Amino acid sequence: MRALHPLTLAALLLGWSSSHAEPMRASTVTVHVHRKGFLFSSAIDYEMVAPIASSSFDPTRSTVDVVVNAKELSVVDPSVAAPVRHEIEDTMRGPRVLDSAAFPEIHFSAAQVTETAPEQFRVTGTLQLHGVAQQLALDFGGTSGHYHGRVTLHPSDFGIPPLTFAGGLVRMKDEIDVEFDLFNGPRASAPPAAPAGDTSSPASDDHNPQ
Repeated sequence: MRALHPLTLAALLLGWSSSHAEPMRASTVTVHVHRKGFLFSSAIDYEMVAPIASSSFDPTRSTVDVVVNAKELSVVDPSVAAPVRHEIEDTMRGPRVLDSAAFPEIHFSAAQVTETAPEQFRVTGTLQLHGVAQQLALDFGGTSGHYHGRVTLHPSDFGIPPLTFAGGLVRMKDEIDVEFDLFNGPRASAPPAAPAGDTSSPASDDHNPQ
């Protein structure tokens, strides 16, 4: 039996392992909007999610940058009826709240990242929302594969007035919780394996955060 060239064997092994790797999860931002009203015995959330258009998290360089397309924020709670879901999404994207036509991006950037404990970080930066820039600090945890951050915001700080729905029966609190999930991992597709006898080195696949 003819032995395989070492580089060919390495390329085949890399191709097999890459083809069996799981696709990279998409980075997302999740917004918990708290509602209240006399129909509710306790506060209940509307949960909204948007894919993150671009992100970077580099504790070694003390930099963080996250961009979200405001018009892509959508209600994900299946218990919310379709007409109510559409009303919430149109309101959140419209001029009363995010005004995504005038301000299409939600942008957070930071140049100060402090490690408070192993794999725990305090990130201080600027959030641009609804045409207003505010300084804030977020707590992030995780590793280069997945960073998770959370912060509580007050919409009034960004010029967003209190909202009501259903003829005033449902009101939104001036407090929302925002979660960031930044993933970085293997790509969904892999480079093809090198043919037998190929002496060139297999190409490397660099991984960028979503």
